[in-house]
Amino acid sequence: MSSFLKSLFGTKNTMEKEEPAKEAERKFDILKYDGVKALKMGKTGYAVRCFKEALNFREEAETLEYLAMAYIQQGENNDAIEAYTRLAILAPEDTDTFLKRAQLYLQEGDNEEAIKDCQYVLQHNPDYRAFLLMANAQNKLGATEEAINNLTQAAGLKNDVMDIFLLRAAIYCKTGQYDKALKDINKTIELAPEEEAAYMQRAKIQECFQDYEAALQDYATVTELNPFHEQAYLESSRILMENQRIDEAIQYLDEALEIKPDFGKAYLARAEAKKLKGDIASAAEDIQTGQELCDETEEDEKHPVNFEDIYANRPL
Repeated sequence: MSSFLKSLFGTKNTMEKEEPAKEAERKFDILKYDGVKALKMGKTGYAVRCFKEALNFREEAETLEYLAMAYIQQGENNDAIEAYTRLAILAPEDTDTFLKRAQLYLQEGDNEEAIKDCQYVLQHNPDYRAFLLMANAQNKLGATEEAINNLTQAAGLKNDVMDIFLLRAAIYCKTGQYDKALKDINKTIELAPEEEAAYMQRAKIQECFQDYEAALQDYATVTELNPFHEQAYLESSRILMENQRIDEAIQYLDEALEIKPDFGKAYLARAEAKKLKGDIASAAEDIQTGQELCDETEEDEKHPVNFEDIYANRPL
């Protein structure tokens, strides 16, 4: 066969091989584009289907990132973790992928895996976010000293992130280091003067110092920032009752109920205050109303308020 014929048949075979590849790439592009458009329109279910189909043609980093985002919007964190795992294999140098996966592991309570991802990031570069996430996981595991050390390193890298100081203040408070906790929470408020959680935390610290007026002022600041913040009203009424300021507690709860008439726990708290005044009949009415308003599916809501554990600290 002449060289001309060989080249001719060779070109034909090459074209035959290229056509399926081009078609696959075209389908990949269409599916990816449709998925991105659907994601922007809030049609996450359809977006997931598009991205998954696109990835059947080609494993591609950006599409995996979009797939993870869609899963997160649907609240399917485990599927998002799986997408980030595939992305980590594809681009192990992208440490942001490991940080995003660590955050999801934290949300799912898999603290050990979150720590592993943060350690991987820190092997490549000193990222304050990795120290912060790792400290969060360590705190949940009860490793408070390690958590504090990592938060201190995070603050050394970036001292204008309120989450660092808010979390460290909470840990200092938990370990009885109230002076350090107060210093950190004041720094948090300096950085984020409208952060409700910071004032709630500082109020708790003030109570540890038995500075009840300062605690009440912080709770009042919270209700100024957010008039519907139930915990702040309940904590304030508890302090007032514990200090025998019963009339003030009732008046305060009256104001809370004017703002939020369906506030079941406020009725139960006011019932406790009325019982302390000897107003048993009115207290009974508040108990009945409060129990009816409280969520019937939560057994604890069917009983009078236990001020020791009305609310757990909010996740940080």
